[in-house]
Amino acid sequence: MPEKPTPPKRTPEKPAPITPLDIFTRVMQGDETITDRQFDAAKVAAPYLHPKLAGLSMNAVVRRGVEEFSDDELNTLAQAGTAGRPD
Repeated sequence: MPEKPTPPKRTPEKPAPITPLDIFTRVMQGDETITDRQFDAAKVAAPYLHPKLAGLSMNAVVRRGVEEFSDDELNTLAQAGTAGRPD
């Protein structure tokens, strides 16, 4: 009788890498556990990982100004924008 194949060993999940934007956001939120060295490294790495928006081409047309939305629509947009964000 042939031997059963051995299933591959599971490796523990690696945590997601922390990006420069994560570092900047944590500093803005008052996280004092970020060291000066981490902050300086994030400043240096940011241009390589996060392109400037001005460098991206975009063809967007504003169809309605914010003043044209009803209070209910603005409230719905505000709620949708904060969904999934930590407090």
